[in-house]
Amino acid sequence: MSPIDIDFDLALSRLEEEWSAAYHASVALRAQYQGLASSAHADAASLDVLRERMERAEALKARVMAQIENLEHVRRSRG
Repeated sequence: MSPIDIDFDLALSRLEEEWSAAYHASVALRAQYQGLASSAHADAASLDVLRERMERAEALKARVMAQIENLEHVRRSRG
């Protein structure tokens, strides 16, 4: 395995860990949001905060996935 392959593998591994963390955060935030939304004590401000956090986690997932796909494309194009 060449040093370039090792660099790709390390970068890919780091990105996959980052994506996994964002995925788990978004799942947890969605559960919190749904729990709060179904509560009689839910207030709009709290729901808005959770919705924003959930949207940021989803956006992070999308950005990281785009980086993973780009890295895989570069790797394939280099042979």
